[in-house]
Amino acid sequence: MTRILIADDHEVVRSGLRSIIEAQPRWEIVGEAVDGKDAVRKAVDLKPDVAILDYSLPLINGVEATRQ
Repeated sequence: MTRILIADDHEVVRSGLRSIIEAQPRWEIVGEAVDGKDAVRKAVDLKPDVAILDYSLPLINGVEATRQ
């Protein structure tokens, strides 16, 4: 099972990604984040295999969140 974290500040984007991901039999969404700080916190806590981050997240952008 591939564990995935989604980080985007727009609910409609997270919802669309969730729909696509949930249709895949071996993919699981383990968390969603609404800003960069939340994404870093959840990545540390949830330890996903993959994180899908928006480039322009509030508080910490997606590039910096990835570095952290």
